[in-house]
Amino acid sequence: MKALRFSSLLIILCSFALPPKEVKLEYIFKVGDLHNWSQTSKQTITQTVPGVGEMVITAATDASMQMKVVELTATGAKIETTYSKVKMFMKMPAPMGDVAMDSDGDAENLQNKMMKSMTQKPFYIFMNKQGVIEKVEGTDKLYSGISELGLEAAAAEQAKQSLQQALSEQSIKASIESSLIQYSAAKVKVGDTWKNSVGTALNFPTQINNTWKFEKLEGSIATINSDGIVVTTDKEKVITINGLKAKVNFNGHQMTKGTVDTKSGWPSEIQLVSEINGTMTLLAGGMLPSDTDVPMKILSEGTFTIK
Repeated sequence: MKALRFSSLLIILCSFALPPKEVKLEYIFKVGDLHNWSQTSKQTITQTVPGVGEMVITAATDASMQMKVVELTATGAKIETTYSKVKMFMKMPAPMGDVAMDSDGDAENLQNKMMKSMTQKPFYIFMNKQGVIEKVEGTDKLYSGISELGLEAAAAEQAKQSLQQALSEQSIKASIESSLIQYSAAKVKVGDTWKNSVGTALNFPTQINNTWKFEKLEGSIATINSDGIVVTTDKEKVITINGLKAKVNFNGHQMTKGTVDTKSGWPSEIQLVSEINGTMTLLAGGMLPSDTDVPMKILSEGTFTIK
């Protein structure tokens, strides 16, 4: 009986002594693989404008696209990416009117036509095995249908510039990266952490410094979280917002949680929440006699799924 108890105790002690399983987390690419990506997100922007007061803009986005691996590269893959649906609703403060755009909506509506013109226009992302988008090519195709909408030349050019700003290579890179998990180049085990930095989808000189953590592993399904710090990378950079020159000074926090199938490396779902605070300084010029500080708060939440 004593021998049996000793053996049982030894088994228990050995089980505690086993080291955590190390996993090589990386994206697996095979030519021809097709991934269906979808996004639902909401963003609330609160601005305090001198002489006007508080202005709140909310934007809800529902979009989907297909990502097809067309070529393997030295670091990962070239992926043909095509939007299949883009829907956006913006609630604007008075006297501005609300904006609703839906690629699947009324085909006679001009704003719906603009969204529709972006769909089924392939562009390419180059993604490495750690989930970093190395570059984006061919985004000019997304605006190529504007000239076919029957707009006057000035209106067509304004619409094109708006889309170019909203769907620049940098903003698309940041948007897709935010729906992915960026992995460590080394093997990791439950409890390990690693760091990386990515840009934000905002048209501001900001980035997110992420600290990722391997939370748990159940079978082949891993849970990975990130605690991200949002910082302004260049407070002196002059940007253009609705025709006005400006500088920004923002900081904030972004929390990300994802589930991943370690067999493929692709996340099945990503959830993120972020809060960014700071000041946009509108620079003197035109109708502005002097620099004007506009305090801002940007709250964002979104869910991304990949099948």
